[in-house]
Amino acid sequence: MPKKQTFIVSIMALSLVLSGCVPSFMKGEQDDTVKVNDSEGEESEEMIVSEDIKTSETYYRSVLDKEGEKNSLDASQVRGLITAGVDNRLDVDALEMGLIRLSQEQFDPDKYFFKEGQLFDTEQIHGWLYRDNSDDKENQGLNPQLGVEENPAQYEQVIEAEKKNPKFLSYIHEQDYYVQNKDEELQLGGVSIALSLYSEYPYSVLDENGLKYTGSVKLDKDEVVAKAKESIKPIVEKIRAEHDVPIMFTLFLEQPRQSVVPGNFVASTIVEKGKSSPESWKDLNEKYIAFPSSAADEEYPAEAEKFDDFTREIQDFFPNFVGVIGTGFYKQDELSQLKIEVPIQFYSKSEVISFTQFVNGLVKKRNDTFPQDLPVSIYITSNGETESLIVKDPNEEEPFVHIYQ
Repeated sequence: MPKKQTFIVSIMALSLVLSGCVPSFMKGEQDDTVKVNDSEGEESEEMIVSEDIKTSETYYRSVLDKEGEKNSLDASQVRGLITAGVDNRLDVDALEMGLIRLSQEQFDPDKYFFKEGQLFDTEQIHGWLYRDNSDDKENQGLNPQLGVEENPAQYEQVIEAEKKNPKFLSYIHEQDYYVQNKDEELQLGGVSIALSLYSEYPYSVLDENGLKYTGSVKLDKDEVVAKAKESIKPIVEKIRAEHDVPIMFTLFLEQPRQSVVPGNFVASTIVEKGKSSPESWKDLNEKYIAFPSSAADEEYPAEAEKFDDFTREIQDFFPNFVGVIGTGFYKQDELSQLKIEVPIQFYSKSEVISFTQFVNGLVKKRNDTFPQDLPVSIYITSNGETESLIVKDPNEEEPFVHIYQ
């Protein structure tokens, strides 16, 4: 792998590696072998806890598999299945990392450890994502019945049924959180579940000649959220059959396939230990906004204007200008994170260095556009490859700058 790609992967890993503070029984060690007891009465399994890393963000440490002297990721049984249900890569990343972020409100990273979902297998997830079938008692599909037989000879009726009874649920994502017990073993302490929901349902129907007819149906947000809240009952029952731990549920509303920004979480709740249903749901005011865009101009005109000014300064400095693309993450209508890509055609490495120095100077100078408490990541790219990276950490006075060799 070329150096550029290697470093990009390592930067991404820093945002995905799950680290945090270390309990007292593990302090002073790097890789900690522990006993993990997933079920009462069964023999404990030897696992390992990942090494802590130092970042400006708070992450969990991971519970890893251990075989002899080898350590490896204890992958979920449904590893990779998420991309079959959520087909926008932006949504996949926002769903996975957002669930970790929201889980920290319930499962303290100082005490809990992360493990990829282990409770559900592929068959179970698929079963829930199917349409409900009243004739099959074992089919607990959470999506609504189609209402007609899926007969290619009657494909026009099937298309109308897809429009009338669209699916609302595209995927169920699970994360497990472990905690130390009195015997200094790690045991399951909580589960986080994200229901990924369509905002626009894409359907595909075949006729008797094998021709495919595709389309989509825009869904009402309030109806989708209401159905999702009702659909958690069989999931709770499945978990309660083996584990009595707190269960956090979150609802993630996807963006349409062509969207340039990811979807967002819209609600969350906790099913407390010993309970079979939540007491109430909490609305989450989160969203991603693209810069420049009509949505930014309408909803956040002041920040949209500052972004345009930043773009104009870059354009004045560098003639081979393509554009500046930004994605802002808003919580409670406040900008809490900003990622920017600056794609420009370079002709020499010295141009990359000079341009990176100039942009870094803008970041430090423009306190109105990039206030100290706002995390900012700027990727300067050429022909699809990252040439340099500027990261402004709220905890650091100077931005971190790296120029790829």
